[in-house]
Order: sequence, then C-alpha cells, then structure tokens
Amino acid sequence: MRKATKAKKEEKSEPDMPERALERPQQPEPPPDAEDAEKPEKSKWPKRPPLTDEDRAAIAVLDALREAKGETLPDDLPLACIVKVTEYVEVPKANEAYAMIRVVGPHEKTWRLCVYRHSVRVGKNMLFISERAALPLEERYRNLKACKVKEKVYKYGPGIKPKRLLPHVKRHIYRLNCGVLYPLADFPELKGKRAGMVVAALLNIDDAEEMKIRQNLPRSKMFQPKAVAMAQAQEMLRRMRELAKQ
Repeated sequence: MRKATKAKKEEKSEPDMPERALERPQQPEPPPDAEDAEKPEKSKWPKRPPLTDEDRAAIAVLDALREAKGETLPDDLPLACIVKVTEYVEVPKANEAYAMIRVVGPHEKTWRLCVYRHSVRVGKNMLFISERAALPLEERYRNLKACKVKEKVYKYGPGIKPKRLLPHVKRHIYRLNCGVLYPLADFPELKGKRAGMVVAALLNIDDAEEMKIRQNLPRSKMFQPKAVAMAQAQEMLRRMRELAKQ
C-alpha cells in the first residue's frame, strides 16, 4: 500500500511540461559602423602659459622666504612690546595677500615679520605679540585681520582653570615668522607709549610655556601663590632651554 502511494506522489511531482530554455536571450549585436564611429573628445583644461622671467624671480623670492637661509631671530624677544615699522615689501605670487615688513623693538633690535597686505605702513607704531604669549580672554584679541586665536584651558586644580587665547602664527610663507601685530587703536591704555616699550605686564599677558609647566607641577606646589609658582616655572623653563642649547 505504501509503495503505491509513493509511486502516485512521484507521478504528480513530475508532470509532463515542456522544458524551459535556461539560456538568457542574446542581445542584438551593434552595427559594424558604430564601432568605427569616433568618440567625442573630452574637454581639456587649458595649458598653463610658460613661465616668464618675472614669474621665475617671484618663485625664487618665495623659496628664499620659506627656507630663510642665513637669517636668525634676535634672542629674548619680549612677549609684548611696541614696535615701529621701518620696511614694507609685498610678497609676489602669494595670492596678493601678504607682505614682509621689518620692525624695530626694544634695545634697537630688528626682525622681520610676514603680515597681511596693507594692514601696516612704514613709520607706524604697532603692538607686537610673540607666538609664546598667552593672551587674556578679551574680544579685542580676536581680530581676524591680525591673526586667529585658539582658546586654551589650564587646569591648575579644583576650581582653578584659567582660560587664555593663544595666537596662531603662520609660517607657510616665512619660516621664521615669530609673532603678530595688532593696531594700537584697540589698546587705549597704550596711548602715548613710545616704540620699544615692553607692555606684557600692563596687558596681563603671560608666557604660555610657563603656564604649561606650572600646570604640570606637583599638587603640593600648585596651590602656592602665583608669584612663587611662576618663579619656579621660569626656573624650570630656563634650565630646559639651557639643556636644549647644549
């Protein structure tokens, strides 16, 4: 009985149906003329004109500024001082946005800076801010015509977290760029000050390296008076610089 039912199921599962073609329908072949037809040419960028003698001279000037061969910065530049602009030269092939200037600071020291074009003029007094400066959290330092700033928090301990602004000094044009310039009009407390005066204490500007060292002091020394802690940080920074010179 079971064999009969099994035979009936096999007969039902295999009905007499026509076989279906498993192959896909073939696509029509393209006409022979289409292969020989020319493809449209892609649009090409216009070729750069050949370099002139003026272009080569401008590129040589940029390369010399980026390498800064034979140039050195004066030692012990202040964190903030009033300088006088004595030289102004526009940088060629720099998007017409930058200029090289020479300034005179304390003790008749001179150095060069790269600043935004037309932001200064020869004979004008400006406020020089070093790249090592930690600026107070004031809006007048957020002057985009002078530079961009980054906010930094120094964690000295519970409830002691002073904030400072660190200037961003650009070096993609001049490798020895060491600071930025601000107009004196934004600082009324500097009215009447002559060129060469150091004004870091007057503007409450600290040394960013000293603040970083003070932040890394042991907890027992961290809560000392600011003058004592900063003196210890200065001594540690002085030793680090002496070791670096050796």
